[in-house]
Amino acid sequence: MTTTANYDIAIIGGGIVGAATFYKLQTRYPHLKICLIEKMPKLADHQTGNNSGVIHSGLYYKPGSLKAKNCISGRHELVAFAREHNIKHDVCGKIVVATDEKELPNFEKIFKTGLENKIEGIEKIGPDKIREIEPHCVGIAGIWVPCTGIIDFRGATEKMVEIALSKNTESRLLLNEEVKSIDHHETHSVIHTSKGKHIANKLIFCGGLQADRLAKMDKVSIREKVVGF
Repeated sequence: MTTTANYDIAIIGGGIVGAATFYKLQTRYPHLKICLIEKMPKLADHQTGNNSGVIHSGLYYKPGSLKAKNCISGRHELVAFAREHNIKHDVCGKIVVATDEKELPNFEKIFKTGLENKIEGIEKIGPDKIREIEPHCVGIAGIWVPCTGIIDFRGATEKMVEIALSKNTESRLLLNEEVKSIDHHETHSVIHTSKGKHIANKLIFCGGLQADRLAKMDKVSIREKVVGF
């Protein structure tokens, strides 16, 4: 069992959202003592480490929405982070293809959204250019999106945590430690885990697919439920 430790902030969830939260907070406030708690034996072992690794352009999101702003500004930061810290990535671009006339109205709508979101470098291309970029793809019209990419999200997650831990020797990464319950007090919370307990002044939940379960554990009343699709 672990001994009881006191932290300014405890972050629950060691995927890329938890890691980025840890990285940002610890970089901005290096004096704070922060712990990142992850139930798996290694970081990014759920959705982060098992997705298709796409750096999304923000092409489809409603212009002006928080989702669009978050995706686009986040993409810029992620690519800059990858370049600075030698994370494997490739801004290889993608093509959105219309294969017949029926798809053209939606094709035009997507292109208009891309322009409104100021997606860098997007352009309409024809069948010849489609084949030049991707010989195995056939379509009557395409949208070239050069800022879409792919990245090693697990590597990015690990690097963010590594940097955060270097900012304060009292901060901790706690792996293989599942949160079982939480007790709230006036000035702090006690986090009971599979290995012991930790005291933190503030809690941040970054539980991904476990978000609804953790919210209920934290006595938050929600109707929403995470479901597979």
